[in-house]
Amino acid sequence: MEFTIRLADAQDGDALLELWHGFTDHLSKYDERYRHKESADERWLSYFENQLVDSKYGTVVVAEVDNELVGVAEARIMGNHPIFRLEDHGHINGLYVIESYRGEGIGRALLETAEEWFTTSPRDVNFYRINAIEGDAKAQKKYSALGFTPVEHIFEKQLE
Repeated sequence: MEFTIRLADAQDGDALLELWHGFTDHLSKYDERYRHKESADERWLSYFENQLVDSKYGTVVVAEVDNELVGVAEARIMGNHPIFRLEDHGHINGLYVIESYRGEGIGRALLETAEEWFTTSPRDVNFYRINAIEGDAKAQKKYSALGFTPVEHIFEKQLE
């Protein structure tokens, strides 16, 4: 299958919303709290247009097949930690490929493009992180196969 990987631009907003809905639907299978709120579309579009398009500290990488967006990865730079020796690093705030396009190397290509973006000036980071929601063993297995190693686990306790 032929696909193109590129950085998103402002005209991609509406098509990206569709992918974002797919991503939140996927997450909400594991935790209902990841369903988006009523006003989420407008807020996400504003975030995309104002903080990710042409930003030196955030971008959105997209995959296209026949002029249709089929995959997305949001890449951000996270700042130096004020106390720990945790320097600037990249973070993928969501990687999603439409189910019918999975297994074609699109997710890997999205991450490779994000890696290139992370390592170019002025970012020049040495590592990046990606999250997998608890219960999504497929994502955890895939990330391990791509060379990621777990570095922390997040625990949650409900308060009465």
